[in-house]
Amino acid sequence: MKEIIIIKENIPRIKTFLEQEHINYEIYQEPLRKFKKTRPAKVDIFSDYGEALKDKELEAEKRLLEEMDDEEEWVNE
Repeated sequence: MKEIIIIKENIPRIKTFLEQEHINYEIYQEPLRKFKKTRPAKVDIFSDYGEALKDKELEAEKRLLEEMDDEEEWVNE
């Protein structure tokens, strides 16, 4: 029966041990795979800027309406 052992470190020492003990072995070397770093999602700063402008305009409108309501209440009193 064959067994597979994956060894990641200290290979020369283990190879020497196997030879001294007269153990049959085979070496398969697999190249290390480098994973691509994923880039963060691109942010469309112009669309975000457009949304910010819309929000700012809406807030200005809300403030204006609130001020108008306050003035009406003051005049009605």
